[in-house]
Amino acid sequence: MILRDRPLNPEFRTPPDKWGDEEKVKLKTRGFTEAPEPIIQEFKENSDQLSYEASIIAKSCGIYLEFNRDKFRETKEKDYIYMIRIVIPGGGPITAKQWEILDEISSKYTVSDAYTGDPRPSLRLTTRQDIQLHHVKKRDLLNAIQDIAKSGFFTLNGCGDNVRNVVACPLSFFSSVFNSNSLAKRIASYFRLPTGPYIQIFELDPSFDNRAKGFHYADNLLNRKFKIAVSALHLMDGKVVRDNCVEATTNDIGIVPVDGRLFQLYVGGGQGENQGYSTFSTLGKPLGIFTVETLVEALDVLVSIQQEWGDRRNRHWARMKYLVYKMGIDWVREKVGERVEFEPPVDLDVGERMLHLGPIKTEVEAYGIFVENGRVIDREDSRYKTGLLEMVKSYPDVKIFVTPNQHLVVTELDDLKGFEAFISTFLRRPTNLRMHATACVGFPTCKLSYTDSERFLPKLIGELERRWGDLKETIGLSGCLAQCSRPGTKTLGWIGTGYNLYMLKIGGDSSGRFQGNPLIDPDTGDVYLTHVPGNRLADVMDALFELYSTQGNGEGMGQFLRKLGNKKIIEYLKGHPKTSDLMTPSRTKAILS
Repeated sequence: MILRDRPLNPEFRTPPDKWGDEEKVKLKTRGFTEAPEPIIQEFKENSDQLSYEASIIAKSCGIYLEFNRDKFRETKEKDYIYMIRIVIPGGGPITAKQWEILDEISSKYTVSDAYTGDPRPSLRLTTRQDIQLHHVKKRDLLNAIQDIAKSGFFTLNGCGDNVRNVVACPLSFFSSVFNSNSLAKRIASYFRLPTGPYIQIFELDPSFDNRAKGFHYADNLLNRKFKIAVSALHLMDGKVVRDNCVEATTNDIGIVPVDGRLFQLYVGGGQGENQGYSTFSTLGKPLGIFTVETLVEALDVLVSIQQEWGDRRNRHWARMKYLVYKMGIDWVREKVGERVEFEPPVDLDVGERMLHLGPIKTEVEAYGIFVENGRVIDREDSRYKTGLLEMVKSYPDVKIFVTPNQHLVVTELDDLKGFEAFISTFLRRPTNLRMHATACVGFPTCKLSYTDSERFLPKLIGELERRWGDLKETIGLSGCLAQCSRPGTKTLGWIGTGYNLYMLKIGGDSSGRFQGNPLIDPDTGDVYLTHVPGNRLADVMDALFELYSTQGNGEGMGQFLRKLGNKKIIEYLKGHPKTSDLMTPSRTKAILS
């Protein structure tokens, strides 16, 4: 675990007089059961911007207030835009008709030149199996949300301080061993926010208010976002195979099936960090084994513990991982054991991170469609948006799923070869290197991002392809330390630390089983490669690929680098002509814990 050299001091069970400003705004919603009338009216006004209070409440409705970062860099004026996040528990299924509706919505509200250089609409698939609409104008928010509701989906719990979209393996929908998709829907329903303010603000049909009795949110909701993931079991060639495409242990709670009725829970995972504070990325710790009958109750207890104890003054320390880190896993076990019976954890392999691309034959014939960085858009070399629309019209009975790696799985196919031939007319066939690379949105859309991510990674992969051909390694890139694309679990991960500057994370691999961390000297605490210019990332990876190609002995690159150790990697990079000038340690030291 990596910490910066400044103290990590979360304030658990924060007294109300020390709550941050965001907590005071959330209180006005009384657990999201009410929306103040002035806030409701703001969404109908002609101005491009929302007030601070309205923007906080909008998050729970799946809406982020953003601004065009490209234009801001040029003019210092904020061109306000909005992102709408459509919640799809388990990634689907999405029917052909529903996809048509979402495609039409994107064409009406998301036209932008940010991703191709000329104005085009797009849909954005995410690592949490949501679908995002970018560059929406405020005047279109009400109509867009109403149109989304017609598809049968909603945006509640898309953002904000609540339990976010629950992710699960899409193929498990068809599994005779264990259906994690169905469990994800059950959990998502239990933790859905009250729907009253959502209906009021966006003037939705009151029949949408079908929330059964579920989790009791505090008047000021949770301390921060809360993420839950369910991994899968598949029957493949007569054997039960564990599939961790969701990267369960990177979540606040990861649910890993031992079999179809017993589940091992992992708590305190999370990838987000915060520059300037003692923060860290980590995988969850094993808590214990729960039965199918006690599972949801155990989740309620864990989220309730976080709601009661989590820091409400310092948002950078408000995630559950800091509670687990400071109080200890045994403390968490004791608190949970007061309400729910469970067995001690066992040594369990969580399984590999499967991408589910190309022809798939488990208990269903399916096809995984590669979508570069999740952006469904028409480009010069690939017609993803119009092609997928043609697909659902030509195959009206398909069921579509968003994967946790920003791709699509199409199921209910009678002729797999015919389908593959059909989609090959408009889809790009990627190299292994491109297929295993992932980026978040980054510039110019995400307001948290320091720099480019989605727009930069394809160029970076292209440069590596020119130098190295078709490598089968995983590369992740994120525009900031929130790390939504989970770069730290990839073989080589890059995180934006400034405009056109990136920090290397090393120690992950293609399986997704390991947490990568910054390149730190274990003796001195010196941190290297924290602000690498974008045009030098390929040089760093060049040097590391050379090291692996000459000294690797057949094991995966991630495993090779972990065994070699940071000390020898640092010495090697200091002596390599392509990287020696970059190997000045950061001013901030770090410690290992």
